[in-house]
Amino acid sequence: MITKKISHFGVLVHDADAATKLWTESFGLTKFDDRRIEVEGIRSVFVSVGGTWDEMVIEIMEPLDKANMDNALSKRLASVGEGFYHVCLEVDDVEGSGKELEAAGMTVLMRDPTEPGASARWLVHPKDANGVMVESVKRS
Repeated sequence: MITKKISHFGVLVHDADAATKLWTESFGLTKFDDRRIEVEGIRSVFVSVGGTWDEMVIEIMEPLDKANMDNALSKRLASVGEGFYHVCLEVDDVEGSGKELEAAGMTVLMRDPTEPGASARWLVHPKDANGVMVESVKRS
């Protein structure tokens, strides 16, 4: 598998607006994207030093319905609270790298794109990656 770079890491929060204010005002990062990802049931706000995808990014993640315990993020927020959620690797071949990881015995969940024009992606279960959920993405 060829990893091009670490794309971003996700931070799960109760209030994306308050968290965005913290990361921008306290740490000097720049907000550059704010999305409602209905298929995942989350709102994601993206911040980085220069406000672009060309650098390390933080994804601030808030469940749209915190009472929905069928949503993995709501469930995690209720049981564990706020904090680190995942790391996302940028790869050249999402499907091929996912198959390689499966062949190596990892639990890989293939996911559809979150928006038109985006690539499919995979998630590796935390039990197979030192307790960390790993996501993939392919950027154009």
